[in-house]
Amino acid sequence: MRTFISFAEALDTVLSVAQRGPSESVPLDQALGRTIAEPVVAPSDLPPFASSAMDGFAVISSEVGPDAPPLKVIAHIAAGDVADTPVEPGTCMKIMTGAPFPEGADSVAPIEWVARHEHDEVTFSRAPDPGKHVRPAGEDVAARAQVFSGGERISPSILGMLASLGADPVSVTRQPRVAVISTGDEIVPASQVPGPGQIRNSNGPSLAAQVQAAGGIATGPWHAPDEPDAIRELITSCLSADQGHDVLVFSGGVSVGDHDHVQRVLNELGATISFWKVRQRPGKPLLFGSIQGIPFLGLPGNPVSSAMCFEVYVRPLLFRMLGREESPQTVNAVLARDIRKVDGLHFFTRGIASVSDAGTLMVRDTGPQRSNLYGSVVRANCIMHLPEAGDHVPEGTLVSIEWLPWADRVASDAGDSQ
Repeated sequence: MRTFISFAEALDTVLSVAQRGPSESVPLDQALGRTIAEPVVAPSDLPPFASSAMDGFAVISSEVGPDAPPLKVIAHIAAGDVADTPVEPGTCMKIMTGAPFPEGADSVAPIEWVARHEHDEVTFSRAPDPGKHVRPAGEDVAARAQVFSGGERISPSILGMLASLGADPVSVTRQPRVAVISTGDEIVPASQVPGPGQIRNSNGPSLAAQVQAAGGIATGPWHAPDEPDAIRELITSCLSADQGHDVLVFSGGVSVGDHDHVQRVLNELGATISFWKVRQRPGKPLLFGSIQGIPFLGLPGNPVSSAMCFEVYVRPLLFRMLGREESPQTVNAVLARDIRKVDGLHFFTRGIASVSDAGTLMVRDTGPQRSNLYGSVVRANCIMHLPEAGDHVPEGTLVSIEWLPWADRVASDAGDSQ
């Protein structure tokens, strides 16, 4: 078992075990937020036929103009109609927006250009250029073109495109099932009033929500007191075939205290421990390994450590398992004020990034960064990655930030560096 390894080594180790899940077909109306499993190819042109971009008249442009003779209106084409004859010299057809463009015509003269329309004859004040106000077939997507490569998260706009392509049902990657397990004698449900020495279970619900936000399915959150037998029973239950878990995430019980039993119980159950402890803050006592082929991460029990370790380790792992083309997004920002840190530890500092009046992306910390202060996560829209070396990061340093997926990318207090 490796111990006290670097953040980069720890992350590479976690991601190395990721295996993309199998695909499944789901109805399109249930696909929002899912991940496209395989390439999607257009079966035909989109739009499938040339159509009018305006309400007006389908005309031969060379026959239209202020001095041109009247044209005979021989048909009225509404959306959904198809003209059964072509436009011939001396004729035109009234056409509505979205209606199929008839043969013989080369443009649409908008209804606003009509100079006179009496009975079945019409004249125009101006002439359209050839092709004007006509939407060509295949203008958006050509037949047999690959529209999606697989790995895209299905947003409302992507869902709309899938519907346009007739991709219903759609092939998506099966969502990883993640068991969220909290430990601690002091833990009570969030709905319960804590007694002396007790705290509400915030890690369980918040980690389950983070699993869902990352595209997984959270089971639980489960809870076990600081008793080896209870922890063993819960782990054994989560490993049963009928649960079908792909990942186990523990919160608490992985440090060196007298009541931290998770690692010992996992060892007794035959787990392989890949590493324990990482040169980082928060979350130094991070535990990672596998049991019965299922990867597990033991996150520290402090709520900030738990949340941050999930974002920098578990979310990328779930993305790999989903085959997502995206990854947690990092950009560079200028540090708005000095930060003190511990030399030799990679810091995950909760930050507020905003754009200055000069258009520069700036970032500052959210205030006190102790691992029990969950408000530092609530206020943040990003995580600052501060490398191991050094104990002081001065104002003006270019630092790497990772956006928190649930937060606004542009802070409301832009330019504030207090």
